[in-house]
Amino acid sequence: MLQWVNMIFVYRKSESPIAPFGMIRHGGVNNLNAGIKGKYLVLWNVDIVHREGAWHYIFEFDVRETLEISALAQMTGQHERYPNDVDWKKWLGGKYEVINAAVREAILNMPAEDARTEAVITGMREIPAGRPIPNRDPRDAFQFDVPRNVLLALPG
Repeated sequence: MLQWVNMIFVYRKSESPIAPFGMIRHGGVNNLNAGIKGKYLVLWNVDIVHREGAWHYIFEFDVRETLEISALAQMTGQHERYPNDVDWKKWLGGKYEVINAAVREAILNMPAEDARTEAVITGMREIPAGRPIPNRDPRDAFQFDVPRNVLLALPG
């Protein structure tokens, strides 16, 4: 059965960095906005822009009626469901707004002379065969200093 993917974008500005990476592919009840139809939200991607001393986060949520994972995803060794372990309204801290795809693109593609951008991070994806950093909990990979003998690489 073909299922339509319904994504929403949520913008949040923060003066200090937050670490959303451990929440990717985690779900929770849709409590962000009554206008969003769907019982659950699963965090699918995070775009991060550091501009003029502030951090700008664009969270891409998959709006779903269930946290069940598709049969195809289950064949690749995934669990049967996404974890239902996040209160999104509490996690976002109430300082968020739902934006559309055009606003997201405008934020990410602002001309350099207007943006004064120091960093842009986008396209967060799981690494299927990724190995955890030694002596670390996989959900808290960047909590402490990385050991000297570990090489971290980003795909090109």
